[in-house]
Amino acid sequence: MSSNKEEGYFFSSFTKLSKSVVHSSGWKILLSILKILAGLALLVLSLRNIQFASLLSGIRAADITWLLLALASILLGLGLKLWRWAILVKNYHIRASFSRLFGAYFVGQATNILLPFRGGELVRLGYFSEERQILPQAASTIVIEKYLDILALTVSSLLVSYTISLEDILNLRGFLLPVSVILTLLFLAAILFGPAFWSKLRQRSILPEWMVPWLERWVQASLWLRDRRQFIPLVLQTVLIWIVMWLTNWLLFQSLGLPLGGAAGGLVLVLVYIGLLPALMPGNLGPFYFFASLALLPFGVLQEQAVVFAVILHAIVTLPPLFGGAIGLFLRSPRPSSA
Repeated sequence: MSSNKEEGYFFSSFTKLSKSVVHSSGWKILLSILKILAGLALLVLSLRNIQFASLLSGIRAADITWLLLALASILLGLGLKLWRWAILVKNYHIRASFSRLFGAYFVGQATNILLPFRGGELVRLGYFSEERQILPQAASTIVIEKYLDILALTVSSLLVSYTISLEDILNLRGFLLPVSVILTLLFLAAILFGPAFWSKLRQRSILPEWMVPWLERWVQASLWLRDRRQFIPLVLQTVLIWIVMWLTNWLLFQSLGLPLGGAAGGLVLVLVYIGLLPALMPGNLGPFYFFASLALLPFGVLQEQAVVFAVILHAIVTLPPLFGGAIGLFLRSPRPSSA
C-alpha cells in the first residue's frame, strides 16, 4: 500500500511539473512572444528583396523527379527514426503496439513543429502515462535518442568544418565538441559504474523511500546499454539516419539545378538543426528559411535561389510529420505495459 502511495506521489509530482511546463505562466508567455518576434525578424531577413513572382517561378522550375526522390528520402528518414525509437522502447522492456508508437512519435513531432516550445517529448511521455512504473524507462529512450543525434550533429559539423571555413558563420567546434565529449564521458560513466554506485547508494538509505523503487527499476532496465550487440546497431542506425538527411539536401540541389555537393548539404543540415533548437515560432518558418539559405551563401548561391531551396526544403520536411501526427491522433491501441 505504501509503495502505491509513493508511486502516486511521484506521478502526481511529474504531472504537476508537466502542467507547469505546458501551461505557461505570465513570464513564459512573454518569453514565447519574444521568441516569435525573433522568428519573425529572421523571416523578414530571409525574404527581404525577394519578389513573390520570382520565388513562385523558382519553385515551379524544380525538377519533379528529383523532388519526389527528396520527399522519398524524408519518408525514409522518418521511418528510420521511428524504428530506432521502437528498438529503444523494446530494449527497455516496454511493450507497445506499433500504432501507439506511431501516434506518440508523430504527434510529438507535430507538437514540436506547431507550438513555439518543444513540448513534443512530453507528449510522447504522455502516451505512457497510464503505466506509471515505466515512465523512467520511456524518458530514457528519448534521452538516448537525443544524445545519439547530438553526437551525429557534432561529427557532421566537424566533417563540414574541415571542408570549408565556418569561422565567419558559426564556430561549431567551439561548443559542440566540448558538449559532446562531456555527455559521452557522463554516458560511459553511467554505463560502467552506474549499477555499482546505485547499489552502494541504496544501502546507505539516504534517498527518499518513494524514489528507491523508481530508480531501481530504471537501473535494472538500463543494463542493456552494456551490451554492444544492442547499442552498436543504434549507433549505426543513427549514422544511416543522418546520411539520409544529408542525401535529402543533395537531391533537392539536383531538383533546383544547383551544382552543389556534400559540403553544402552538410552545412544546411548542421545550421538548420542548430537554428531550430530554440523553437522560436510555430512552424519554424523564420529560423528554417534563414539558416537554410544562409548555409548556401558561402557556395556562391544567390539569395533568391537560396530562399527557393529553403522554402521547398521546409515544405517537404514539415508536411510529412504533420500528416503523420494527424494520422496518429486517430490511432487507437492497447495500453503499454512493462515486461
